[in-house]
This record gives sequence, C-alpha cells and structure tokens, in this order.
Amino acid sequence: MRTCLVILLVAMTVLPSVAVAGSANPGFAFTAADTVRTNLWIAQALMADIAREIVAVVPGVDFDISLRTTQDHEARPLLEAQLFEQVVAAGHTAYLNEIEQADEEETVAPVDADFEIRYSFEALDLAYPRVGRKLGLWKNWVDREMGVSVLVTVVDMRSGRLLMDERLQRSFGDRVKSEHLQRIDDSVYSFTSSETAEGGLMSVLEELVVVGALTGLVTIYFANTGN
Repeated sequence: MRTCLVILLVAMTVLPSVAVAGSANPGFAFTAADTVRTNLWIAQALMADIAREIVAVVPGVDFDISLRTTQDHEARPLLEAQLFEQVVAAGHTAYLNEIEQADEEETVAPVDADFEIRYSFEALDLAYPRVGRKLGLWKNWVDREMGVSVLVTVVDMRSGRLLMDERLQRSFGDRVKSEHLQRIDDSVYSFTSSETAEGGLMSVLEELVVVGALTGLVTIYFANTGN
C-alpha cells in the first residue's frame, strides 16, 4: 500500500505537467520568470506601435503637431506619452491640448499647429480566457489576452486635408504559469489585474477540493500503516 501511495504522489507531480506541455497551443509559449511580462508594459508596447503608425502619416519634419482628445480614459496618459515620444523622434514638436469640459464657460484655445492628431479609446481590455489544470484541480497555466482599440483622426491644419481617420487595433496573447500571476497583479489600472474568470467562488471551491483530496490521502495512508 505504501508503494502504491508513493507511485500516486509521483504521478500527481510529474505526469500532469508532461500532458499539458504536449497539448499546449503552439501559438503560445510559457512566460519565463525573468522576462518583461507585466500587463502595464504590454499595454505600453501596444500603444507605442499604434503611435508609430499615427505619426508616420505626417509628411516631412519640423512641424508643430497638436495632440487633442475630449475623452478622459484611464489609459489616456499612457497613449499621450507614446505619441509625444514618436512625434519628437520623427523630428516634430508636440503640443498637448487639455481636455475641453462641456460644463465650462471657456474652453482651452487651440494650438496654432501645422497638424492635429485627435484620438479616443474605443477599448482596452484584458482577459484570461482559459485556465489549464493538473488533475482538474490545481491551476497550472493561464492564457492571457490584451487588446487595444483607438479611434484616430489626423488633419493637416494648413489645408484641412484628412490624412487619417481610422480605428487602429493591436492585440497580444501569451500563456502565464499560474504561480506567476501574483507577480503581474497591480491595482493601478483596470487592465493590470491578474484576476481570472475563475475567481471568487470557483477559487474557494478549488481550495476546498484540494484540501479534501489531501486529507483523504493522509487518512488512507495512516489507516493502512496503523496496522
């Protein structure tokens, strides 16, 4: 009986990980412990790629470019920082127009710029759609997906010509080991959380099942060694 128990415990720790590795989606890779993988950095990278595409439509160099939005989104400062960086890198000067409030009698005077970039967030979503488990109990890995969608208009203020009027989208997906989830959790933004769809009651039930299973194994072990 002791031999059977040892074999069972070894199978619980070794076989599930082999099975998961063999059936993993080839489009994903487990995130290593030493890689840049926080949700905030992922969001910034996606926005940087969007910012590069926006600024690339402005022809030439050494122009004054106005950045304008009327939307107070939580991620707005992140996108504005990337836009500033890309505008300067392209050889222009960036000016940020403050958000105009509808209930104010006076609005901010527009910058006398050569070009204007108008932008607003349509979506910035974080999801953990799939959770892999060992023996159906312990979380082994979690799929992570992030998507950014921004509505953008770029206008040549000198001629009134429309250079861009599009919805720009970027997305990212990977697979994170369950023990790394707490390392990427941050309450600063809604898109930096590590809470999966199986949070709350599901997590409590999972813990109860695990504790019950371990208790049963210990009970069986001592029942068979007491004789």
